[in-house]
Amino acid sequence: MKKILGIMFAAMLIFVLAACGSDNTSKEEEGKTSEEETTASAESNKEEAESAEEEATTEGGTSIGETVSNDGGDHKLVSLAEDVGTFESGPMTLNITKVNGVSSTLKGDLADLMETDNLEYIQVDMNVESSSDENLSFYPSQATLVTDTGEQLEPDMIMSEHIDGEFMGKVKKEGINYYMLEQSKAADVKHVKLVVDGATDSNFEKVGEDITVEVDLKQ
Repeated sequence: MKKILGIMFAAMLIFVLAACGSDNTSKEEEGKTSEEETTASAESNKEEAESAEEEATTEGGTSIGETVSNDGGDHKLVSLAEDVGTFESGPMTLNITKVNGVSSTLKGDLADLMETDNLEYIQVDMNVESSSDENLSFYPSQATLVTDTGEQLEPDMIMSEHIDGEFMGKVKKEGINYYMLEQSKAADVKHVKLVVDGATDSNFEKVGEDITVEVDLKQ
């Protein structure tokens, strides 16, 4: 359910199986051939379906302006910034891999969950790595997002894939923040600023500076 807001959709395939045979083929041979072809065709279609679904569950092939659909509704990618950059807070390294804006028309369980038929949001994909042997705290999943349309937002607690902020030694984590726009359309947001508090040690003393990330969204 969570990744439905990352522009995901399930592949739907129609299987058309045709039996083949000549007038000179016996019914037994014809049935055997048909069964073998049906099995081969089903296996081929299964592989194609799995491949299509794998492609559909990532945004790598989604272009700006493209709309994809799934059980949760229709989701249009309206803006995108990829490979935003790597930022450091003491021994913590934050990598922002992608920021994008999405306009969704919801249905079904997702519409009930979000209590709306329409959703405008900004998605931030990230991963974090600690280079310290010490136990540190760093919370990019609590990062504040500021838009050029005048909104200051916190990540949605239901939809976001949170990064646990406690890093016990040299570990790596990844997650996704979803920011639900309240007063703006995703297409109107052309620039965002992401603010992350600096890393702290077990005594709650800062071991790194706050991080501010400025992102221009391509539309």
